[in-house]
Amino acid sequence: MRTKLFLMGLTLMGLVAMTSCGSDNDDPTPTPAPTPTPTPTSDDGIDDAEFDAIINQYVDAVVLPTYNDLKEKNTALYNAVLAFGDNPSNDGFKAICDAWLEAREPWESSEAFLFGPVADYGLDPNMDSWPLDQEAIVKLLESQQWNEMNWTGDYDEDDEAIAAAQNVRGFHTLEFLAFRDGQARTLNDTANDDEAANAVYNSDNATAWAQYMKNTALLLVNDVTTLCDAWNGGYADEFKKHNGGDFTSGLSCIEQLIDGCVDIAGEVGGSKIGDPYDLYQSGKTTEALYAVESWYSWHSRDDYTNNIYSIRNAYYGSRDGSINDNSLSKLVAKYNAELDADVKAAIDAAAKAIQAIPQPFRNNINSKEAAEAMEACAELGDILENELKPFLANSTK
Repeated sequence: MRTKLFLMGLTLMGLVAMTSCGSDNDDPTPTPAPTPTPTPTSDDGIDDAEFDAIINQYVDAVVLPTYNDLKEKNTALYNAVLAFGDNPSNDGFKAICDAWLEAREPWESSEAFLFGPVADYGLDPNMDSWPLDQEAIVKLLESQQWNEMNWTGDYDEDDEAIAAAQNVRGFHTLEFLAFRDGQARTLNDTANDDEAANAVYNSDNATAWAQYMKNTALLLVNDVTTLCDAWNGGYADEFKKHNGGDFTSGLSCIEQLIDGCVDIAGEVGGSKIGDPYDLYQSGKTTEALYAVESWYSWHSRDDYTNNIYSIRNAYYGSRDGSINDNSLSKLVAKYNAELDADVKAAIDAAAKAIQAIPQPFRNNINSKEAAEAMEACAELGDILENELKPFLANSTK
């Protein structure tokens, strides 16, 4: 069983184990008893101010650097697209694909904190809508009515016009235009049929294809710039000060941190892996394939693993897998070492289970490894939601 919090006080062990040295000295050598894990009591709980260092570390060492990295790598992606437009080539397609893969890492590693500006401004669906509306993308490629990629006004997730614009832009639209069967497209690809999913670059659509990639990459840069500017322009300070609005205490910020982790654990297991798995199990194999995120690039497993790493980064207070002294992990370990160990083990288990799915996921949707990865993600979400979050709420003064 995991260590439980006893608010009535600590019971300290008073026994000292005694052993014999096995030498000519008959005096026993005392071995000190292990130091019990401290747990907060009603008089000695976690002070809300203890959360401040964790919140500052989370914002300054995880959130902001991730978004700044995202902006830098999307700018590089845009430049690769521009270079292709100036001089189309197979190497140019490869350069776009390489830059796309680089840009995906910080985005997927940010999905444990999809709150604030990224949600308020509709930036997540702007940048990462899936499954793709392939037919709409091909129609736009043919019509070249690029204004259909834009929307204005306040974001409303139920607005069908906004959703239609979001479905023909973002990472996965550019993925569709740059990748084919897990590889970079070439200038002389051929199609086996006229299905939208199998559209290919050719001399007839070359100019429109390059323009579509350019517009999509530019919108990604614009969205990331909006995101970075919003956090650096005041939202980071608002979150760290937590003296009004959505955040009125350190605990409220920590709970938002955990909620973001719970959400992405559930999305990876229940939607990103679970939706295709369920469709496949019901006999809808084509629909299952199209429900797989990043199936054009065969990058699904790494996307999902980076989602789990976004949880790790939020909990560890770092982006490199190290545990920072001003991290939620260190605080939990201070009062409940077993719970901290369980959270870390669940994060590690989920990442390993995803990587154990045979590559590519699109060809192994109904594998036992996929089912095991879903279970590992569910277990991670459960410990975060039903053990970590209540522990902190009940332990705070």
